[in-house]
Amino acid sequence: LEDSKDPLNLPCGHSFCDGCLSGWRSRYGGDKEYEDEMRTKCPICRARIPPSKEMVSSLQGYRAKKQRLEVNNRTSSEEYRNACYLLAQAEEKVGADWDGVTVLEDNNVTPPVAIPDYISEATVKGDIKSVLRWINLNRTEDRVNATSKAEKLGVSALQLAAISIQPALVTLLLQLGADVDQRNNEGYTAIGLVLHSPIASSEGTNEMTRLLLSWGASFFSEGDCSKRKCVAEARSANRHDIAHLLESELGGRRCEIVNLSPRPELNGKTCVADEYL
Repeated sequence: LEDSKDPLNLPCGHSFCDGCLSGWRSRYGGDKEYEDEMRTKCPICRARIPPSKEMVSSLQGYRAKKQRLEVNNRTSSEEYRNACYLLAQAEEKVGADWDGVTVLEDNNVTPPVAIPDYISEATVKGDIKSVLRWINLNRTEDRVNATSKAEKLGVSALQLAAISIQPALVTLLLQLGADVDQRNNEGYTAIGLVLHSPIASSEGTNEMTRLLLSWGASFFSEGDCSKRKCVAEARSANRHDIAHLLESELGGRRCEIVNLSPRPELNGKTCVADEYL
């Protein structure tokens, strides 16, 4: 047998690869009751598998979003209905018998670095000098992917800079290794936050969306960060050029030029595709 890759230790004492355990969770189909029973049990001793940190984080994020919409009397909105749907899915994944405490620990993942409030403010303002100085103070920590506290939804520095439309800072963070697809506690990525922002200008949204796409920002199959929802959000805000760009297969992506006979000197260089024909 090969050594475990990304091993996860279960409370029962057994250990499995992260990928193998994920495959076990999704293995059973057909009989829903049987599926729910089996996918939450250890493959060896059938002890319960607790939910992952990501599953619990999503659950807490959707609960917080639902509560916030209720406080703001927006229970008849589409956003509220979508939040309820995503919360129900998250609750199903976690399982009705979860004790509310035990979480599956990943041996190889260290907790994200917390962003100090003064750095959050500097990020929103686009203060590159202050942000860069803080990152360089301790290069043993992954400060470029630092996040806000849980009560502030775990928003990353990249996401803060993106929704504040600070392209120069966003570019710097990406160059330093920021994860363009990092998700906050509500499940939003940077591009999802930008496209759903009610305060960003149309010009700023267009510029930031194109920048994130050129750095490989991707979409998820469901939820507010799915391509379908992002396209719909762009159209509802009358940003039809962005909607067309998102719908295009390679629109906004950084691509390598190959086999361009009329301009051989460009072969091997990269460009950002405006539209895929």
